[in-house]
Amino acid sequence: MKHLSLGLAITLAASPLAAQEFSLNYASPYTETHPYGAADAEWIARIEEQTDGRVQITPFWGGTLISSREGVDELAAGVADMSYIAPIYARSGYDMNRLVPGMFFGYTDPVEVLNVYMDLVDEYPVFNEELAGVHVLGYNVGTPMHLLLREGPVETLDDLQGLRIRSAVDFIGPLAAFGAEGVTMPMTETYPALERGVVDGVIAPYEALRSLSFAEVVSYYSELPHSRGAYPSRAMNQAVWDSLPADIQQVFEDNVEWLSLRTLELAQEAEDAGRAYGEEQGVVFNTVSDEVVAEYSATFEPAMRDVAAELDAMGKPGTEVLDEIRAAHGQ
Repeated sequence: MKHLSLGLAITLAASPLAAQEFSLNYASPYTETHPYGAADAEWIARIEEQTDGRVQITPFWGGTLISSREGVDELAAGVADMSYIAPIYARSGYDMNRLVPGMFFGYTDPVEVLNVYMDLVDEYPVFNEELAGVHVLGYNVGTPMHLLLREGPVETLDDLQGLRIRSAVDFIGPLAAFGAEGVTMPMTETYPALERGVVDGVIAPYEALRSLSFAEVVSYYSELPHSRGAYPSRAMNQAVWDSLPADIQQVFEDNVEWLSLRTLELAQEAEDAGRAYGEEQGVVFNTVSDEVVAEYSATFEPAMRDVAAELDAMGKPGTEVLDEIRAAHGQ
């Protein structure tokens, strides 16, 4: 963050004055219309323009070459030259990259999350060492998720008592601390579960009101933030990277921040569209006080301290990184 991909063709022109041509492929589990895919398409055009056409990139959308869960391993094995990666979804391995995003509990500004995370990557080589075989080209940061509810809003933490909430595993403990039951299920099964009242709500972002049609089956959106942290999201096979000349590598390096921020911008546009759609459908939105947010966020601390200790036991700087993340947030 192993071997040369067949997708890389380096053609030296007959004339010594002619530029080298580099034909690369890019694989993504997303479609070109998804915010991540749309950012990729702009990035591809930007790379081609800034290299004066010396680099040509062919995209493969919709998981035709690579999966989201095993993307790092597949890319390192040469399935593609470049790809979208998501080590946070891996079943194991990539421990710092996979677990540190959860340490950003209580953060509400994704730009702040991204800045703190990228500083940590610069400071601690372990993040890139875990991703041996690939070279990172961009990062994702998630906008906060909130509570989408069927019957009534959550304004105080007492309002969580007795609710069944579709939740990621990381949020089950904090929900339980206030009397709610966190239920894990695929997001694709959540709409009918909400419709039938099997669950009372779901932790999801604004865009899910539209993209997953949740605005049809919930009436309230309570803005109790659940941070999603940041993680490496695009990379190049290391052997392919090593084969490129320094000036081409520099173009990619110069666009790491651009790609990361553009991905966030397009994701935020989807969030705004989701909220607007929810308002059109009559969903009632409410903010939650800073005091309630702080009390709720504090319940994430013990579990994250345990995670940090597990990383420490692996010889990795878990507690040190957690302390830096909390200090950067004023905690």
